[in-house]
Amino acid sequence: MHRTDYMNINIPGMRTFLILLTIITLLCSCEKSSNTISRGYTAKIAGYDLNCSTCILSFPFDSNTVRKELGSSPENLYQAVNLNKGDLKVGQMLKVEVRKAEPEELTSCLALYPSPPYENVYVTRIEEFDTFSVNDTIILPINECSFNTDNQTYICLESIVNDSRCPEGATCFWAGNAKVKFKYIRLNEDPFFFDLNTNISFTNDSIIDGYRYTLLNLFPYPSLKHHTDEKEYQAELSIEKVIR
Repeated sequence: MHRTDYMNINIPGMRTFLILLTIITLLCSCEKSSNTISRGYTAKIAGYDLNCSTCILSFPFDSNTVRKELGSSPENLYQAVNLNKGDLKVGQMLKVEVRKAEPEELTSCLALYPSPPYENVYVTRIEEFDTFSVNDTIILPINECSFNTDNQTYICLESIVNDSRCPEGATCFWAGNAKVKFKYIRLNEDPFFFDLNTNISFTNDSIIDGYRYTLLNLFPYPSLKHHTDEKEYQAELSIEKVIR
């Protein structure tokens, strides 16, 4: 009888304890998993940490998102603890999946030079951008780049300034126009921005460093049945060497 009374008194207390333990475990696991989620970004090799021999990354298209997901870091630069400076060039742009670095993933560093307190990140996947050469036609998705192996430059689709093309299914008094902003980057130099248009009544080509960049089309074409999200856009661009 006494044993039964003892069990009846303590079972509710035990259940409460187990529930609390489960909640704490879930919270801890969620916090851990949020640090280990990898997300895809466009990254640029901004420099090297000479003490750690690792690469310093910037995220030219995604700085606000990266700051939100990975934490604020001085000058919006992040130290990639698993990218070695001997493998990549300053100014090189990459497609990466990256997450916060765990304490056990940090590398041993010297203390010979001043080392800014950048946030540490771990790159889980790395991919170089597509390349192009003379007389190529390329398709550039929004916020992506293509690398010119001939003159070591990048051309990137920066944003859609506006898209006033007459939608499919509509009756318009003119064809309309889409204005597209591109980013041109020489290794280790500041980017150069320029706009091109789909309507040939406006500027639809530009000559830079001896290459003519011509906007051939912008996909998808607008439709009354579908609202195009900016992430869906892709630009068709031709690149020709200008003969002088």
